[in-house]
Amino acid sequence: MKHTLTTLLFFVFLSFNLVAQENSFLSVKVVDSISNIPVSFATIRIAKTSRGLIADEAGNFRLPQDIQTQHDSLLISAIGFKTKYVNLNVFDNAVLNIVKIAPKVEVLETITITKNIAKKEGRILTANQIVNNAVQNIKINYAVNPFSYLAYYRDYQVFENQYFNLNEGLIEVFDAGFKTNQFLNKENKTALYSYALNTDFKQSERFSVPYDNKSSKYIENANIIAMGGNELSILQLHDPIRNHDIKNLAFIYNLETDFMKNHDFELLRTTFLNDKPIYEIGIIKKFKINSELSKRKNKKLQERFKVQGTIYISKGNFEIHKIKYAVFEGEAKNCKYAINLEYTPKNNVMYLNYLSFNNAFKVLDETSFKTTAVYLKDSVDVVHVDFNNPVNPSTLKKRNFKLYYTNIFLPIKSIELVGSKSIKIHLKANTFKKYAILDGAQITLYPKNILDTANKVLNKPLFFNVNQFREVFVQEVFSNKKPDLGLQYVNKSQPLSQSHLNKFDDSLKYWLNTPLKKTKQ
Repeated sequence: MKHTLTTLLFFVFLSFNLVAQENSFLSVKVVDSISNIPVSFATIRIAKTSRGLIADEAGNFRLPQDIQTQHDSLLISAIGFKTKYVNLNVFDNAVLNIVKIAPKVEVLETITITKNIAKKEGRILTANQIVNNAVQNIKINYAVNPFSYLAYYRDYQVFENQYFNLNEGLIEVFDAGFKTNQFLNKENKTALYSYALNTDFKQSERFSVPYDNKSSKYIENANIIAMGGNELSILQLHDPIRNHDIKNLAFIYNLETDFMKNHDFELLRTTFLNDKPIYEIGIIKKFKINSELSKRKNKKLQERFKVQGTIYISKGNFEIHKIKYAVFEGEAKNCKYAINLEYTPKNNVMYLNYLSFNNAFKVLDETSFKTTAVYLKDSVDVVHVDFNNPVNPSTLKKRNFKLYYTNIFLPIKSIELVGSKSIKIHLKANTFKKYAILDGAQITLYPKNILDTANKVLNKPLFFNVNQFREVFVQEVFSNKKPDLGLQYVNKSQPLSQSHLNKFDDSLKYWLNTPLKKTKQ
């Protein structure tokens, strides 16, 4: 395979503070040479080594500046693009270095795609057959012997395109092979070499509190196994290839037994990784008609949850290289969860390259308009009510309030605004005396149509829509490697922040690929 050694780079001169988080790092972005669109999750390898890193979803990555004195070039590759060598000495730490890679055009005369059928040298394969072959070949194409990989890991939340609570570190995952259960087998474990909150990014305690089923933080119309707050375990659980024989995310569920049953597949085109042809196949959720429901209700159910996905499978040996899979509820913008993962070959065995899993959740807006107190205070026939926000006076109508003492309805005479956040509800004369109401009595208030000055409805909780991300980007794979007895390992059911940090002697060879910007594109 030929590669062109390219030294011509395009520099985007931005302010120094925007581009470089540290002078000692080089900031780089990989884009499509034709469209200038970022190339998500491109693989970057240091030439003449087995080490490298993965660009993020925006095509960004960073390199220690001293790499320029230790190595001469990088090898950049991605499915659908030509592999490219880039000289390291052309990078400048004062700018965002743009590297353009060219799309790899499919060769129609070699592989013909027509009406969901692939034809090659007399063989005809449907999309379903290709996917079925890939699923059946997992135990052949993927590692069955022990191995490990060293990776950059991070978890964070995104709200209004801003990163929050970014935790990151270096991990080494030890795997006893694809014939073992990733969570039950004791030889499957993770060593933590570094892990900390990056205080350069925004922080919010509200976003990081545990899920509590709708009172302050919850996942709407979905459940997620909490794994004791271990976000890495949650991430690993949602790799449908590694966990091909156990249930994971809907609607893939068990890849071996459910994936084919739950989806239809459409052969889109043939693309390439280097010179290797790869089928690009669309994934569509299959809907089963419920004969006990009306046609209208069936249609409503069908439209409720939708899937957008693509699976990339190599021709010939049917290796699954990549899966993009997202589930939406209702409108296309309402993504419930999504995975992006890629495996790459090493010595004809497939190993994880990167894995990204995110889910949407709702967290209570503490500025939701609410009642903070209902009480009696000295005055006869007056009930005091306090709020957390200033009240809209135009909504303080008698008809908008009902008061009860035990089961007794209390007649209201008038409403008086006191300051901006309190009211007095005046009752008809002698109401307290008539019902023997004393200070400290329990009064129940039922308000309706009460607004604050920002037009928030009283006692109607408002929630922020936030996304939780967990991502692992492999930097080096070690074949036939077993766990080191000298390391301490992560408890899979406890937060990573409670795990022991092991001494790491190779800290100069691997690094944190921290996001280049404080906003997520």
